[in-house]
Amino acid sequence: MEYHILASGSKGNSTFIFDQGIGILIDCGISCKQLYYRLSNLGFSKEDIHMVLLTHDHQDHKKNIHTFNQDILYAGKDAIEELEESHILIPYQKYMCHHLHILPLSISHDATSPLAFVIQNQKETLLYMTDTGYVSQKNKEYIHNLDYYIIESNHDIDMLMKTTRPMYLKRRILSDTGHLSNEYSAHLMCEILGEKTKEITLAHLSEEANCQEVALKTYQHIFEEQHISISNIKIQVASQKSVVSGGHYEDTRHQRRQNQREVSFIGH
Repeated sequence: MEYHILASGSKGNSTFIFDQGIGILIDCGISCKQLYYRLSNLGFSKEDIHMVLLTHDHQDHKKNIHTFNQDILYAGKDAIEELEESHILIPYQKYMCHHLHILPLSISHDATSPLAFVIQNQKETLLYMTDTGYVSQKNKEYIHNLDYYIIESNHDIDMLMKTTRPMYLKRRILSDTGHLSNEYSAHLMCEILGEKTKEITLAHLSEEANCQEVALKTYQHIFEEQHISISNIKIQVASQKSVVSGGHYEDTRHQRRQNQREVSFIGH
């Protein structure tokens, strides 16, 4: 399994997961031009998207979701208008996209039917979870000891409180229907990671109330405080402007580029 976070943050979110020829896109809050440009640079095209999942109906996740055919589009109840009933995702009910298992989890955010996703192939499992104010005990049971985590680490509380944002907005972000702080995210990961865990990608960082250095430093401090070694776990930070990849993408990237060159040669 490989994953590519095409964009992550308040200006737009989109993530592509690919395994054995099957691609799943989570959210499309960026322009289609940027989406396909970034996919193309990775060796993918629109034809590699077999399923599109929407986490919730905020514009930084939903903006261009309507450009996809509803035959491959799935979301929570009322998150997309006039979505066919069979494509409305029911939390904790398993779905299939070819060989991939998808489990939607109900999360806590001030949006319509917000969801996180657990995606599993025959050997590995990935969590995609952003835009939630807290993580329930029920959800913790579903996300324990996975291989890959794309997890929200939205803000540093002190940095947030020092911004010029109005107090009602700060309260919203800090609330149970807001976003996870660096500290909450790190403590959560201390609780749920296990011997299978290979990579943790911190996502949806606030540009005003967080930064890569602060998020990683918080993680390091809390893991040391909890006496948890992460020497064998790769921890990285998703970006608003550039693609951040993980999983086994290095194993398959060369083959995709070789295939592209062969197609180009035949076309020529």
